[in-house]
Amino acid sequence: MSKHLIEELKGVGKVYSGDQLLRITNYRLYVWRDENQPAADPRADVAVDGQIDISDIGEAVVLAGPDSLTLQLEDGRSLPFALTSTRGRLVGRGALRA
Repeated sequence: MSKHLIEELKGVGKVYSGDQLLRITNYRLYVWRDENQPAADPRADVAVDGQIDISDIGEAVVLAGPDSLTLQLEDGRSLPFALTSTRGRLVGRGALRA
């Protein structure tokens, strides 16, 4: 199934583990929708991936462990996510939340 980009988000956000602020960092996120989903369908599944700036590899290893990481975006939305690399690559664990 092919996907197309519906939104690109970048800015400075806050990374939380549960309720604890871990760091403030730059982010770039890509929001994808399956090509077969109507753009007007608000229930359509989207996928989010991207990157956060992690300059310290030791910290990236630590961040890769917590299960409850959340990125608070500049626009107020939040994204539960998991790190997929020690270079800050991430994948969303659900939808962007208002």
